[in-house]
Amino acid sequence: MPVRSFLDKKVAPLVAAHERARTFPWELLPQLYDFGYVRGGVPEAVGGDGLPMMMQAILMEEAGRCWGSLRTTLNVQGMVARVLGAAADAGQAQRFLRPLLEGRRFGWFGLTEPDAGSDAGALRTTARAHQGRLGGHGSKLYITNALGCDFGILFVRVVDSGGTDHGVTGLLVDAAESEFGVHDIPHMPLRSTTELRADVRRHPRSCGERARQARRRPVARDGGRQRRPPEHGDGRSGAVAGLSRRVDQVLQAARAVGKPIAAFQLVQQMVVEIATLTETSRLLGYHAARTIDAGEPGRYECSMAKYYCGESVGRAATLALQLHGGAGLMEEITRRAVLP
Repeated sequence: MPVRSFLDKKVAPLVAAHERARTFPWELLPQLYDFGYVRGGVPEAVGGDGLPMMMQAILMEEAGRCWGSLRTTLNVQGMVARVLGAAADAGQAQRFLRPLLEGRRFGWFGLTEPDAGSDAGALRTTARAHQGRLGGHGSKLYITNALGCDFGILFVRVVDSGGTDHGVTGLLVDAAESEFGVHDIPHMPLRSTTELRADVRRHPRSCGERARQARRRPVARDGGRQRRPPEHGDGRSGAVAGLSRRVDQVLQAARAVGKPIAAFQLVQQMVVEIATLTETSRLLGYHAARTIDAGEPGRYECSMAKYYCGESVGRAATLALQLHGGAGLMEEITRRAVLP
């Protein structure tokens, strides 16, 4: 079954109920991994599928077309998997990476902070050595679906007893061993955002220098920028998915009035503008994916895609709202039979 058919048949019918209840169907994720989600960004040598960035971008675009929260969750699981695939030792891979790739464990990605955003160089969450292990404490913000995860990667700044800064590293935090608090944040675009307060003092497992190096690699940073949600300022694939949905919505709305689209010049102009924004955004994002697949860093290309796609999806949403009129402000439209 093609991935779009699976999403339309198995996922789309569940979206409305989960959005209302602010829940997430975790049991569906392992089925999606067989299409290349999450495992696609991990090398075959460590249990992944090793898919090109172009294929991963298309997969994430399809997920976003179906449900923004699904795409975001798959993206974060993929980011965790890529860091573990690059940085985990044999024991960490056995305990965290393999269960993650099999859909038996789920991980959060603890980078973004209230005062630092996603700038790893400005992190304020710190870690100090204690009895041969690193323990950290601090706050993270906009951590996707941490309420449903049983472990995570906490990015911290390592400071020794003398106050010397040793740079940023990643701590593997297992809920069974370390305490961390997760609080839901009501978020309009995505029903999956949380605040995380970490007080990691017992048995944290550090990825050490290899996690630092993995975080610096394009596949861990700019690859995430390719797929992270536009509400976070990123998200090439998410933005294009949103644009594609706008095209479908405006076409449906325009047909509902019972006249050809060509009969309404203003509607036609809106549809053409949204379609143009969609195609140019998609091509710009594909160019970034091809650049990474060619072995180049892709920072310039990913930054252009990040900027343009984010701006485009905002413009498309405004046009779609205007076309729908008052119905564009409704959370859900229920069609009822008109009684004679």
